[in-house]
Amino acid sequence: MLQELYTQFQDRFGGDAAMAPTNSLTKKAKELLSGECKKYEDPSNVDKAQKVLGQVDVVKGQMQDNIAGMLKNTERAESLAEKSDQLNEQASVFKKKAVDLKKQMRWKNLKMTIILVLVIIGAILIIVVPLVVKK
Repeated sequence: MLQELYTQFQDRFGGDAAMAPTNSLTKKAKELLSGECKKYEDPSNVDKAQKVLGQVDVVKGQMQDNIAGMLKNTERAESLAEKSDQLNEQASVFKKKAVDLKKQMRWKNLKMTIILVLVIIGAILIIVVPLVVKK
C-alpha cells in the first residue's frame, strides 16, 4: 500500500517533491492522498478476504434473524395448538350440556302434555257425566 502510494507520488511530483519547501505540496497532493484514503477507508474494498468475511457476517446476521423468526412462529403455533385443544374441550362440554338440556326439555314437554291431556279429559268428564246421569 505504501509502496503503491510512493510510486504514484513520485510519478506525479517526482523532482518537485525533493526540492519543495515544507507544506508547499499540501494542496497539490491533497487530491492524490484523499483518493487513497477513500480507497483504503473500507478494508473490504481492497482486501477480498475481508470483503468475503463482511458478506459472511451479513449472511450470518440474516440467518440469526430467520432463526429468531422461526422460533417465534413455533411459539405461536404451539400457542394456537393449545387454544385449539381448549376449544375442542369446551365444544365437547357444550355438546354434552346441550344434549342433557334437550333431554330435560323433552321430559318437561312430555309432562306438560300429559297434564294438559288429563285436564282436558277431566273437563270433558265433568261436563259429560252429569248429562249422562240426567238421562
